[in-house]
Amino acid sequence: MLHLRHWPPATGRPLILTLSQALHKRGSAGEPIPTTLKALHDLGVHIRRGQLHLIAAGPGTGKSALALNVAIKSAVPTMYFSADSDAFTQYVRSAANISGWTTEQVESAIEQGRTESFDAALAGLDIRWSFDASPDLDEIEQSLIAYAMIYGWPALVIIDNVTNVAAPEMGEGHAALDELCAFFHDLARRMESAIVLLHHVTGPYNDGVNPIPLSGIKGQVGRVPEVILTLHRGGTEFEGYDLRVSNVKNRGGKADASGFTFARLQWQPERMQIIG
Repeated sequence: MLHLRHWPPATGRPLILTLSQALHKRGSAGEPIPTTLKALHDLGVHIRRGQLHLIAAGPGTGKSALALNVAIKSAVPTMYFSADSDAFTQYVRSAANISGWTTEQVESAIEQGRTESFDAALAGLDIRWSFDASPDLDEIEQSLIAYAMIYGWPALVIIDNVTNVAAPEMGEGHAALDELCAFFHDLARRMESAIVLLHHVTGPYNDGVNPIPLSGIKGQVGRVPEVILTLHRGGTEFEGYDLRVSNVKNRGGKADASGFTFARLQWQPERMQIIG
């Protein structure tokens, strides 16, 4: 069985390069994913191929919505491991996003069997899905290899959520989460793909109304990812909601570990649309 963690095969000789050689040998690694979210770019945040990114927030705050919007807006080949949400939920969210309908209207259309326009629009998305509720590392690797054999390596991989990944060999607790991050960091380098992990925060920040610092991420898994974003909500039903994205770690630019430096993205949760 092929395994990405053992690919390419070891030659017995380490590859030693100058920085100039490494730059020109890197392939697509380092290229930013075109999210079209200008507010994030203005904050100095980029999702880059070959790097590991982590988005952390409380339940229902909008981390899955942000990941879905990045996948749809970027229009790059994407593999989405949706362990936290089933196929029906993701269909409704995606159809609402691309049509401008509310999720309630989309659900009503599904009940009436009127999905032709949604089906046609969704078929144009360059996203492939896995809905295993608890994938293990072998399953994730085999899915990515199968994807690559048909389409080439994906530019973007989303793991929603990383705590749904079954990895008993890595033990439990903080150390296991750190190992999982190291595993996905290695995959990002090998595939030259941008990998985005969705993750939870600690109890005091679960309400999603206050900025979340780097220390508020569950399991303290801040060591490995190049970029870590935390999310909280702002606004009201009457004035409009916004999703506030804090760059608490950004190896390639400015960051504020306190969480109080953030970008404001317009958010319409009933249509699953985020505009920056």
